[in-house]
Amino acid sequence: MFRDILKLMDEDLIVDGNRTEIELVIENSAKKIIESLEENEEEEISRVVSDNDEFIKRNRLRWAVGFRKLRALRAVCLEAGMSFQKLILGIPEFENDELIGVFMRQHAHACRISGEIIHLLEGGYPDAALARWRTLFEMVVTCLVIKKHGREAAIDYIKHGMVKNAEGIEEHKKTAAEMRCETFTDEEVERAKELKAEFSGGEENWHWARKYAGASQFGKLRDHVGLGKWSHNYKLASRNIHSDYFEMASLLGMREAKFDALLSGQSNSGFTDPAHFTAISLSTITSIFITSYIENESNKLDYSDSVLFLKIIEHYVREVGESFLAVEEAI
Repeated sequence: MFRDILKLMDEDLIVDGNRTEIELVIENSAKKIIESLEENEEEEISRVVSDNDEFIKRNRLRWAVGFRKLRALRAVCLEAGMSFQKLILGIPEFENDELIGVFMRQHAHACRISGEIIHLLEGGYPDAALARWRTLFEMVVTCLVIKKHGREAAIDYIKHGMVKNAEGIEEHKKTAAEMRCETFTDEEVERAKELKAEFSGGEENWHWARKYAGASQFGKLRDHVGLGKWSHNYKLASRNIHSDYFEMASLLGMREAKFDALLSGQSNSGFTDPAHFTAISLSTITSIFITSYIENESNKLDYSDSVLFLKIIEHYVREVGESFLAVEEAI
């Protein structure tokens, strides 16, 4: 089609027996092609959307039990978090507690990210789901480090977030002119720098965890809380985030492929790992949140509901793994 249109435009643009410059031919050809595409755009995109919807229907049917169990787990985790939140809001001494506040926000993030992962799996993107799980796993490690070292670590974690916000303000100011967008005032930038210096003690590359774990590098924090065995899975998830060269055959979505192919769209293969990893990570973060301060016998929190929720969550984590694995092994 491109060649035919270029030829047509080239012939149309002959003036007094002389050809016009190639740039003009290209420009007019592009306009002609765009007009043609727009004429058929609604019909073509409707077909694409319809094909996508049909794929999702078939995919949900194939992995139906697994998706149901994973959604049920997420619903239970949400309910457990809301129940514990309601409990702590009724006790003044915990309303503004930094440790509970950090865990509560991490739990909310985990529930949202788990929903995103389910959406990606149902849509046929297992490798993207695994990449999104990476964030959940980082949150697990963060929560375990804070749980291990207590409220002071939670306070430093909050400070670290504010330092990162300050750095973001500085970076936005630096790039705003080229990006043609409004930015912060000089006074706001100066205030951000002051906050950064206050929270970091003026230390360059200050990190909240270094004081507690002796390191800030994620791999060492992971080992610090006994999760070194997850290193391979984490690296695999990381490869799908960064620009890297790897064979298509290594993708989860190519797990059932019978021949080499360049996977550029959806797949209904390779769901077990991202689904089960998500279940394990979400349950871990939920457990950490709804048992905050459980080791402290002097606190006033009633953990009876939390313990019951944990039993239900444990059941669904196992069910998620078994359900997805059953489909995979039936291939």
